[in-house]
Amino acid sequence: MNIKVNIEKNNKDFQILKDNEVIIKGVKPKWYSQQIRFFYNNRTYEIKKKSFWSSEHIILQSGSLIGSIPFNWKKGHYIELDEQNGVKKQYWLGEKKKGGTFSSDTIYTLLEGGTKSILEIHYSWKKWKEHMEIEILDKNDDSYELLIYALFLMRQKQQAAASATTFVGG
Repeated sequence: MNIKVNIEKNNKDFQILKDNEVIIKGVKPKWYSQQIRFFYNNRTYEIKKKSFWSSEHIILQSGSLIGSIPFNWKKGHYIELDEQNGVKKQYWLGEKKKGGTFSSDTIYTLLEGGTKSILEIHYSWKKWKEHMEIEILDKNDDSYELLIYALFLMRQKQQAAASATTFVGG
């Protein structure tokens, strides 16, 4: 695993490093929004909400729509990317806890079509800091944009789990 995620400035800026070389730089333009903008291969990518009331996000490449991140009540958020021939590829994020009950170690796996493993995100929380390492399982597909989309889905899952465990009542 030689791909790491470096998060800076109160979770606002991030970098994807491969062998300590910056591959992707990204930013959250506003601290309160879920919008992400990142730069890769001289192109600007953006993930933002479709509308204020929608739970769906859209993916833009240099201003053009290339996919979306819709919400399914049974499985949560997933990625849907448009291909050149009009076919849509779907990616889901699986989650597996590693370690004991109080361990923060989790492995998130990006699955193409729900079956084929593309990459794994090894996530842990140690010494008051997040640690993320990425392992690309499908050597034929080194699409780093997918890595950012998977990180976005990981955050969506973490936020949903945090809000589900909040106790309301008296």
